Amino acid sequence: MSTSDEDSRGALRSILPPEAVDRFLDTCNDHGWLLLGLGTVAAVSLPVLGLEAGYFMTVITEMFLFAILALSWDIVGGQTGYPSFGNMAFFGIGAYTTAILTKDFAFAFPVAFVLAGVAAVAIAAVIGAVVLRLRGHYFAIATLGVLLAAQQVSRILDITGGASGKILLQTPSGETFYFLFLAVLVVEMGVVYYLSSTRFGFVLNAIRDDEEKATAMGFNTTYYKTAAWMLAALFTGFAGGAYSLFNTFIDPQTAYNGAWNVELIAMALLGGSGTVAGPVIGAFGLHTIIEIVESYAVGWQLVLLGGAVIVTVIGFPNGVVGTLREYASEMDYYKHGGMAATNDDAEVSSDE
Repeated sequence: MSTSDEDSRGALRSILPPEAVDRFLDTCNDHGWLLLGLGTVAAVSLPVLGLEAGYFMTVITEMFLFAILALSWDIVGGQTGYPSFGNMAFFGIGAYTTAILTKDFAFAFPVAFVLAGVAAVAIAAVIGAVVLRLRGHYFAIATLGVLLAAQQVSRILDITGGASGKILLQTPSGETFYFLFLAVLVVEMGVVYYLSSTRFGFVLNAIRDDEEKATAMGFNTTYYKTAAWMLAALFTGFAGGAYSLFNTFIDPQTAYNGAWNVELIAMALLGGSGTVAGPVIGAFGLHTIIEIVESYAVGWQLVLLGGAVIVTVIGFPNGVVGTLREYASEMDYYKHGGMAATNDDAEVSSDE
């Protein structure tokens, strides 16, 4: 370990529980990359093994999409502790950027897709300079205002098609979007997993736990918050940029979908916010349940979503991943003797 890494670890030990810092760093090894690689190979193999374009491919593609959105929200909401209600604003910006460039200016889709992410990041930098000065519920309300303002602007402007939206007929195949959303998700998971074991990731967690202490330790929290906000906007913009052509239609209601804005937060909480795997697991699980409800109990989707949020917050505040970690920690504790081991150690110390 380098001197700078050791210094960072030492500084973060003064903000976070020392044993948690050491355990987290020690467990961020090649196993996470191995699992990510195996999952990618499995997902890529599905079309090769016979998954054809149709209903099931569309559902899995949407799972990838929601996983991207949930993990992007978690960068700011879970890792940094700034619960945003406006992430769908960057989704809409990316969606309209691609739609306008491909239909009105004849840009090639790959170019428009990249520019969708760039546009989302640029606007996030401007908005972040204002809203990231706020904290708690003030920040949440401000981000919701950003979402509503972006939706209204899209209704007014002629270039966006106004309230009628834009119909996009010249679009790639469904299989193309399957691999595209998969690629974006894998890259995002890799980036977040890597950052979680670096100084950047630990400072974000320090901001979440106690921003004033993090500032007192000399960390420029504004820089880290803005970087996290822009990173989340980048991947959200990519998701929106691909979705407009995947859906072949975009309008203000679709681009800034309020129900999706709640869904992606519920997915992150359900799977376990503040983790890499949690939002992805939550997205896959909750979207599967929603698809089943839409097939057999149309109209109950929002009831299910509200119920999932309530049950998660009350019964599983740490989500699936957090609950499993707690259970594994307890099993490890009892495996090594539990309180008996602690008492034995205490007796030995007393005798000495």
